[in-house]
Order: sequence, then C-alpha cells, then structure tokens
Amino acid sequence: MTEKMSAQLYSEPQRMETLEKCPLCDGLIWIAPLQPDPPCGLMQCSACGIVFVSPRPRADAVKPRYDEYYDNKFGTSNPRQERRSQRHVRRLNRYAGKPGRLLEIGCGEGYFLKAARESGWHVDGLESSQPRIQRAKEWFGLELQCTDIHSAAFQPGTFDAIAMFQWIERTHDPRALLRRVNELLKPGGVIVMSTPNVLAHALKGRDANRWHIPRHLFFFSPKTLTRAVEREGFEVLRKTLKFYAALEEKLNWEPWPDCGPFKGVTRELWTPFGLYLAARKK
Repeated sequence: MTEKMSAQLYSEPQRMETLEKCPLCDGLIWIAPLQPDPPCGLMQCSACGIVFVSPRPRADAVKPRYDEYYDNKFGTSNPRQERRSQRHVRRLNRYAGKPGRLLEIGCGEGYFLKAARESGWHVDGLESSQPRIQRAKEWFGLELQCTDIHSAAFQPGTFDAIAMFQWIERTHDPRALLRRVNELLKPGGVIVMSTPNVLAHALKGRDANRWHIPRHLFFFSPKTLTRAVEREGFEVLRKTLKFYAALEEKLNWEPWPDCGPFKGVTRELWTPFGLYLAARKK
C-alpha cells in the first residue's frame, strides 16, 4: 500500500476504528513508547505483550485497496520467489509427514501452492487481490478464491495442513483467524506460517513509520506468536521458535529500543528478523 493510498484511507474519519482492549487476550492495553504519524497509533497489551495498531483503518476500508496496490505490480514470475516457496514446502513436508489436502491463506500469485502441488499436495488458495488471482491462473494454472477464511465454504476438518506466510500481521483479528484455522484442520493437522519479528525492528533502529503501517496491523515476537497459537489449541512443533520465545521471556526483551536489562551483543546474536512457526492441532 503506497503512502498516497494510506492518506486516502485516513481522509475519512468514519473509516477508522479504535480498540479498547487487547484483540488476542482481552487484556488491558497502554500506549506504546514508539508511535507512528497520526492518525494511526501503536498500543501494547499489558498481559500478553502483543503490539498492534490502534487507531487503525477499518477492514472494509483496507480490502478495496488491495486490487489497486497489486494491479500491474508484477510483470513476470519471480525465480527467487519460486526458490523460497520450495524451501517452505520442504519444511511443510517435514512437519506434516506426507502430502494431503492443503490450504494457503493470502497466497498471492500462488508460488507456494505451485511448489506444493508438484510435491504431491492437493491445493486450495484464498487471495484478496483479483489481479494476483489472475496472475496465478495465467502463470501456474491455479484456481484461487477471492474471499477470506471466514467466508470460504469449507467444512470443518477439511485440511491436513494450512499455510499463511506474511499474513497474520495483516488481519484485523488474529484470534478469530487462528480459531477458524483450527476448525478447518483435521485432528493432528499442521499449520505453518511466517511473520516479521517486532524485536528486529527495535534492533535495527526502525522508527514506527517504517513498520509498514497500516498494511501491517499486528507485530509479533517469538513469545507473543507462540502464546497466541497455543491459546487457540495448537502445539508448537518448531523447536527454534520455542527457544527464542523462552529466551525472550527469560531476558525480558521488549520491542522498543534500549528496553530490558540485556541488550547489545546478546540481543543481536539471538534476534531473528523473521519468525517461522510450525504447529499441530491438538
């Protein structure tokens, strides 16, 4: 979403909303130490620690902008994206055991689904941008649905695995998203996802105006991502993420510059820039 598009969102106050409690745990919230330019703001939960945007654009104000943003953005397929998707599929196969039925939420042009299909998966995909759906059909022969996970007509227990890469931070309600994912998975089904690490924002000295607000609405750390997933009935499988979450808890790291008793070299050594999670439905 460009700066011009963001300004269009903000020009109408009725398109904004303010949250009064934590969207993940209903805890009390406070104003975060770092703030973007108005009219958006950053809040942090006093209970679970998640950082999120409030005030923020309403969901019905953001969705129409996706077609505009992604229209004619990519002329041809990207070999780098294809290689990254192949790595994601190898990870998925490691945790899922064998191919089955797979759903990707926010699948873009369909690179991951193409690689998963070649690995033996039966694939379905959801995407908000019609231009990206068209490119997925032209480039890879994929038939994607232009709908969200809550409106999609899937029965409970349909999928062996669900993937969402760089998506959970964009949704207006991560808790509802994870609950719906849990509902659609078979018992023992696997979820794989990735999201930026908010601790890395602080490490790199990024001010809040470089946090991709309002395209990104939630900012997870290893601890907050692990807790959010476990709260909705999943067992985290990826040991690396569990290690980072335990270290964050032990050393009291916060997503703000110069916060916490342990900084400097220690934090630089143990702060990944992206978070990759694999979890199983209990």
